[in-house]
Amino acid sequence: MNAKICVVIVTYNGMRWILKNIESLRGSSVSVHIIVVDNASNDATADSVISAFPDVEVIKLKNNVGFGIGNNIGISKAIELKKEFVFLFNQDAFVSKTAIAEMAEFLEQNQNFDIVSPLHCSPDFFTLDQKTFRNYIQRYAFQYISDISAGHGAADFYQIKGINAAAWFMRTSVFQKVGGFDPLFHMYGEDDDLIERFCLHQIGFALLPKSRIVHCRESSTPLINLSVWQKIKKKSARDRSSLIMLIKNPFFSIPHMILQLIAHGIVTPFANFLVDRNWVNFLGTGLATAKVMTEMPKIRKHAKMITTCKASFLEI
Repeated sequence: MNAKICVVIVTYNGMRWILKNIESLRGSSVSVHIIVVDNASNDATADSVISAFPDVEVIKLKNNVGFGIGNNIGISKAIELKKEFVFLFNQDAFVSKTAIAEMAEFLEQNQNFDIVSPLHCSPDFFTLDQKTFRNYIQRYAFQYISDISAGHGAADFYQIKGINAAAWFMRTSVFQKVGGFDPLFHMYGEDDDLIERFCLHQIGFALLPKSRIVHCRESSTPLINLSVWQKIKKKSARDRSSLIMLIKNPFFSIPHMILQLIAHGIVTPFANFLVDRNWVNFLGTGLATAKVMTEMPKIRKHAKMITTCKASFLEI
């Protein structure tokens, strides 16, 4: 309990990975306090952790509250324990022996940064994770790509806008300034939303290419095995998060929010449907748009909340 670093792992039916995940943390060159927040798993994830690692703090939730809220619960506990650093770590990942020590040392020596991410690899420590590359590295770490492509080798670190939340190492004080994950996002988009808040509050984010994790990637059910209604719901969940991200801007007026929603939630999907006749996409986006319409007052309220420096969405 004397460790200054708290690792928060949100689990849901994670038996395939969680023991290896914690073993990798236990093999780290620095000591860490581990908190597992279990989202009502039905595969004995929580009990297996309790049995194998009695010193790990396990918080068993009665319902699946989602990735963001699950992390908020763990973060709140880390703040209560007065930990200096919090490492948010996916259940389907494992970390190299020196990565945590390297990230902690970086933040201790670079006070202008508050968040650091290791390089996300998959399926081993030598192969860049392709989803991370497509969605974040290409967008936010172009200097890293340039250095590697030119054969110069990677620098010790790169300042970036952000990267997905599979492995965020942060000063605990960051959450007291920008708040936790917005509970509007149950699944998809919660990390992108928080990245935008980091930018709003000018929080320094760094990528350390020599510090690495392996992100095994949860295998989702193939679309071919889903019913039409399940496909529509999956599309709706993703599009709902995208639409909220689009309009959740504290500097947007209500008319502007509505116009954005009409353009991207109605006009564009209808135009696409006229071309591809894809009913699943059209109905999924339509359902998402209807849901976001009903949530507009709450979205606007949350957009205003994040402009102030306080621990929004956390229980402290």
